[in-house]
Amino acid sequence: MTSRFMAGVLLAMLSVTLQAAPAQIVVRGLFEKAALLEIDGRQQFLRAGQRDTSGLLLVSATPREAVIEFDGQRKTLTLSNRIGTIYRESSQASVSLHKDNRKQYRTRVTINGRSADALVDTGATSVAMSASQADQLGISYLDGRPTSVATAGGVRKAFSIVLRRVEIGNIKTQEVAAVVIEGDDPQLILLGMSFLEHVDLQERDNILVLTPRY
Repeated sequence: MTSRFMAGVLLAMLSVTLQAAPAQIVVRGLFEKAALLEIDGRQQFLRAGQRDTSGLLLVSATPREAVIEFDGQRKTLTLSNRIGTIYRESSQASVSLHKDNRKQYRTRVTINGRSADALVDTGATSVAMSASQADQLGISYLDGRPTSVATAGGVRKAFSIVLRRVEIGNIKTQEVAAVVIEGDDPQLILLGMSFLEHVDLQERDNILVLTPRY
């Protein structure tokens, strides 16, 4: 009887834990039918109709707002209280990128003082580059932590490192996690979440605006 009672109590506590609403939700990026959310300090990219592991559902999203739902309640959130002004009154540090004919956002990035071409990739967990690119940038990646990454061509050997500085225009970040993959792929440096977590993103009319967080 006692063990069953305790099991019931533990199950009830687990149920409450799983259903508890996140303590803090911040919209960090707005796109058409997608949003980048910060849920209790954790970055999560969701498309409309997708649910986070916490149970939070992204009902809909536009470049102006996101509608989320949790435990039957809906809320409309905007981007860091700057919706409606970011395109007309952007700070000097903001960087605007135009979508190319491949529907990608490319830019020049400066890494540890050297410049290269890069691609914004919200699906990548960190900045990623090929060993060839790392050599051109003078990055001593062989001293990094050996690891492996899954690519379209299969699992590849890689090295986890920390970049001293990563800059796009006037947006400057320091100590950014990155991975260097053996070989010549990817063709462009991928600006993943280890860099993007330092900026707010807003997309509208094929323009992506990056604004540093303060």
